[in-house]
Amino acid sequence: MTEDWFVEAVERVADAGRQACLAIETAVGALREGCEARNAGRSIVDVVDELIVAGGRETRLSAADAFREYERAIASMRAGVVRALVDEGGLSLTDVARRMKISRQAAARLYEPVPEGGDEGPD
Repeated sequence: MTEDWFVEAVERVADAGRQACLAIETAVGALREGCEARNAGRSIVDVVDELIVAGGRETRLSAADAFREYERAIASMRAGVVRALVDEGGLSLTDVARRMKISRQAAARLYEPVPEGGDEGPD
């Protein structure tokens, strides 16, 4: 039995959210270590050098990438919801926009067809 598209979309959002949380926690943890070193009297030059050597740039970029993936999962789910409300629920784009508290133009953009290979929304 195929799982419901909405349930799958929510699971993708939840997974991406967990990954974003982990990546952000890693970045914040590294910064807290920098704070501890600074509070222990280390110079700012030493603290920053340690953060860089420990992979500071990669850690920061990883957190940003994970958050962008979370945002993509949310956007994909929202597009599926708009399509379902129109196609399955029989609502107009104006009704959908009002219900979701977005502009009608935003609803129309979200309603656009899924790019080839996408699996969001109802079939």
